[in-house]
Amino acid sequence: MKCPVCGEEVDLFDICDNCGWQNSGPLEGTAKGPNKMSLQEAKEAYKKGKKVM
Repeated sequence: MKCPVCGEEVDLFDICDNCGWQNSGPLEGTAKGPNKMSLQEAKEAYKKGKKVM
């Protein structure tokens, strides 16, 4: 599947090697889960070249 932040290939529930986002699987976008940022915050940070947490 594709990382919801940067679009790189990533396994379900895996951490993206490109941006560092931990995929939350089917619940992506409904809760922060293991990440410190929301999905929207992570997308904005990635676009600006900032660290995704």
